[in-house]
Amino acid sequence: MSKRKRNPDMRLVNLCVPMSSLPTQQLADGSLRTFDTVKGALRRALSRCCLSREIVAEELTRLTGHEVSIHQINNWAAPGKEDRPVPLHFLAAIIVITEDTELAQAALAGPAAAVSPDESVFFEIGMAEVAKREEAKKRKELWEQIGK
Repeated sequence: MSKRKRNPDMRLVNLCVPMSSLPTQQLADGSLRTFDTVKGALRRALSRCCLSREIVAEELTRLTGHEVSIHQINNWAAPGKEDRPVPLHFLAAIIVITEDTELAQAALAGPAAAVSPDESVFFEIGMAEVAKREEAKKRKELWEQIGK
């Protein structure tokens, strides 16, 4: 046994935070549930991509290195399969294969809805600015076509 006094590592102190002081307490119960929205977005992405679910399963397997079957895809897209959510680690591959970003937008819809009313003004300003820049880019492309 050493006679040297140990200095406790103060970085490892765990402070108890009362639940009422958490910022998430302002959110309504279930307000971040995106389960049904994500399943619907997956169904729409699969129907719009013009690829069969077998081909999508093969491409998912090839791109991710995980074995994915058509049955798994059917379960992910089925509205009644509450115990079969779409795995997040396949999100990027599904977006690349289907060329549809709606699935990611649906998965992230909850955090966007978690913006407080005070912050929502800034969110709206940002969305308007993005739309304005996209419109300016489109207008520039049209002017370039006219100039050619």
